Amino acid sequence: MLSPLPLIAGAICSAGAASIYYATYSVRSQWLGATVWRGSPDTSAVALTFDDGPGPDTERILDVLGEQHLCATFFMIGRHVERFPKTAARVVTEGHEVGNHSYSHPIFLYQSRRQTSYQLGRTQAVIAYETGTEPELARPPCGVRTRAYFRATRELGLRTVQWDVAGFDWRHRNADQIAQSVLSRVCAGSIILLHDGDSEGKQDRRATVAALPLIIGGLSARGLSVVPLRRLLGDTKFERAA
Repeated sequence: MLSPLPLIAGAICSAGAASIYYATYSVRSQWLGATVWRGSPDTSAVALTFDDGPGPDTERILDVLGEQHLCATFFMIGRHVERFPKTAARVVTEGHEVGNHSYSHPIFLYQSRRQTSYQLGRTQAVIAYETGTEPELARPPCGVRTRAYFRATRELGLRTVQWDVAGFDWRHRNADQIAQSVLSRVCAGSIILLHDGDSEGKQDRRATVAALPLIIGGLSARGLSVVPLRRLLGDTKFERAA
């Protein structure tokens, strides 16, 4: 008769791996630290957020938002801010919020404590230097959080914000598909994830630019307004300053 010990050990290992995956990758996980992934459902508003910029298509996205008189949040990659400093500055000048999205977009699960701290700290400094404002929000690449990540964000005073609706525009999708991905899942309080840049600088975001008016129109038809992220999250400091 075979010993049950190997089976038990395998089950324990599988359970441990599943727990680690949930704690680090799950958008809604609170195991390692406080994470916001949506606003209150007792509202008629949503927030638009953009990752991986700034880049050439950020300017076009800003044009669309400006035409609609809407504010969004841009989670910026530090090295992209260095490459497109004028675009980063324009984001702030036009009243949008900025967030820290690391310096070079690594997966923090595979970064040391020192590397993680460097990624976030350098990005804070770069954004502050180029835009004149220091982020108060952070979003880790691919949503992956670790103990080292939360240690670094606490030291920098950053609040972690994820999402509950995505346009999946990092895949090869057209504007209609991106808009449909958002509108089929969005609800009151949603934080919508889109991209104004590409972490590797290989893919343009023209489809996202084209999808944005479709998304805004679809939200309006459902009685949902787009508001700044911090307002959606009930930031009283933001409300006093608005």
